[in-house]
Amino acid sequence: MNVLMDADCLIKFTKAGVKEAICTHLSVVIPQGVKREVIDLGKNHPDSIVIKDNLDKGLLSLSGVETQDVKGEEAALAIFQKGGFDAILSDDKRFVRRLRALDIPYITPAICIVLLLKQGEITLPDALEKLELLRPFISSDEYNTVKWALDTWRSP
Repeated sequence: MNVLMDADCLIKFTKAGVKEAICTHLSVVIPQGVKREVIDLGKNHPDSIVIKDNLDKGLLSLSGVETQDVKGEEAALAIFQKGGFDAILSDDKRFVRRLRALDIPYITPAICIVLLLKQGEITLPDALEKLELLRPFISSDEYNTVKWALDTWRSP
């Protein structure tokens, strides 16, 4: 699955320590605007250093589409509309509402874990562990919904 990730989601995955697992199973691209927000403007911040290292090692890819002076979410939307991506990974409530209104597929962080489980990329115990790591960074509604889905999971 080829996805675009915004800054909010990228930082949450990094803080939770699950970004590497997510990026191993999905082809994750970040817009130039996200790189500017997270790496260039966040110099010397621990998350910024880890994300730059992931980019340097090819775990994350940088979009070749230049979106000059465009905020990360707007850049992700512009790039998505050019084609070639299955969804946008975001946890920004306003941006997600906009994606929903535009009928653009999106995935929130906890739902991403369910998706990987459904695709057989991770096991149920791995999914539960990743959800717990994400818990401090996501809404209680999202956590509870995904926790229920995992607790009642039946392998296909």
